[in-house]
Amino acid sequence: MTFKNRLALIIPTRNRPETLIKLLKTIKNQTVPPHQVIIVDGSDIPIESQIKKYLNLSDKYIHVLNPSLTKQKNEGIKQLQEGITLAGFLDDDIELEESAVREMLRFWEDTPPNTGGVSFNIINTGELNRFSKLIRRIFCIHNGTRGRVLPSGCCTGAVPATSDVYCQWLCGGATVWKRGVLEKYKFDEWYSGWACYEDVEYSYRVLKDHHDLYVAHKAGVTHNPPPVLNAKNAAFGKMLVINRYHFVKKNPNLSIMCFYWATLGDIILNVLKSVWERNFDGIRIAQGNLSGIYYILSGNPVRVDECFRK
Repeated sequence: MTFKNRLALIIPTRNRPETLIKLLKTIKNQTVPPHQVIIVDGSDIPIESQIKKYLNLSDKYIHVLNPSLTKQKNEGIKQLQEGITLAGFLDDDIELEESAVREMLRFWEDTPPNTGGVSFNIINTGELNRFSKLIRRIFCIHNGTRGRVLPSGCCTGAVPATSDVYCQWLCGGATVWKRGVLEKYKFDEWYSGWACYEDVEYSYRVLKDHHDLYVAHKAGVTHNPPPVLNAKNAAFGKMLVINRYHFVKKNPNLSIMCFYWATLGDIILNVLKSVWERNFDGIRIAQGNLSGIYYILSGNPVRVDECFRK
């Protein structure tokens, strides 16, 4: 089976070789393999020796000092071989179904020429309960449609999908981009560390330049992230608010007032999370949300660069 496009997969990673190896094994098992795999490692101690046997001669490993997700993505783009026409980014805690690359390439065979990016379909994403959906609608966090960017800067999920979905944003850890798009637009390195919201900012920028975005529902993957560390819940909540604010400020068509309204909704939902789960995790995240608002109102929306997961 041959396709007109040649695909590279870029994998930013840091200090998680065991998790990365699980992903690399699923890449090895693809019915149609990618033409190149690029590992952009930000680990404190380089992990090349641990993963070398999972890489082919055409693949590439680089180690990046002072890493962040956006910096590692930009470095990965520089490593693309000549002849590569599509390049995707995968989080290291993604695992591909055996036909994922084949179905992704098949989708690109017939997609319109102005298509900029196509996301894999994350099939193990959970659904929200009805009460949570109601609160999200009231506070402009969700509007009942899929794959949309709302005036508050909040974005609605498009996965899991049962058919191909047109979107206004795409998941940064499971998306394939046209090479020309990646060479024109660089990832915003203001987003440091984990860089939450960098994917929304990037894909929305591509969309506004008249490129279509989709989820290819047959290109299935699973996302298996470790939990957020309890001790980091406040910092996590702070990061979510400040990073979304940065996105809204960059896009005058969005609304700062809606941003504050949605953040109030986030705080309420996080407090209710503690009530439902009978712990203080949600309350700590809400405290972080409030801290983020404080820094924004004081004119100092600091970047949060921390490791949040185990």
